[in-house]
Amino acid sequence: MSGTTEMLAGGGGNQNFLLPNGTFIFELLLFVLVFFLISRFIVPPIRRALEERAERVRRTQREKEEAEEQYAAAERRHEETLHEARGSASQIRDEARASARGTAEELRGQAESEVAEVRQRGERELADQRTRVRQDLQGQLPQLATGLAEKILGRPLSGDHSRTVDEYVTSIDADSNGRSGASSSGGRETAGTAASGSGAVTGAEDG
Repeated sequence: MSGTTEMLAGGGGNQNFLLPNGTFIFELLLFVLVFFLISRFIVPPIRRALEERAERVRRTQREKEEAEEQYAAAERRHEETLHEARGSASQIRDEARASARGTAEELRGQAESEVAEVRQRGERELADQRTRVRQDLQGQLPQLATGLAEKILGRPLSGDHSRTVDEYVTSIDADSNGRSGASSSGGRETAGTAASGSGAVTGAEDG
């Protein structure tokens, strides 16, 4: 017993491993110190960095999901806008066609009205010109009848004969103005009247 104690106290080569020595205690204290330093000063920053990284990953994931939702919503709005645009374009096209047809009908009506107005104005002008020509011919008819009679007789008419021809032509003109007819038929009647008047004057001269 005393030998064993002396061997343990002297640190002999056959030391029992179950009994800690100074080296083990030093190593244990050093391990505890290192563990404390690591858990105190190294692990928290690493943990915070990992937590921040996980938070960034989660935030990125949320942003990605929100972006996907916004993209889907934008795509739906785009489709709705395209559908509305197609409907509006079709409606505008139909309205444009209807407006064009209405405008064409309006222009056609205006053109027809203008054509009718021009026709009526032309007919009035033609009637006025016909009236003026008839009046001019009526004014010149006695002189023409007298000249024709003088050419047929070969000598000038006396005052009474000339006055008779003028009165006869005037009565014929008044009678023709009271009747309706074309200007050409009126001209032919005037020519026949002049010839009759010339015959009458010739008979009077021969008598």
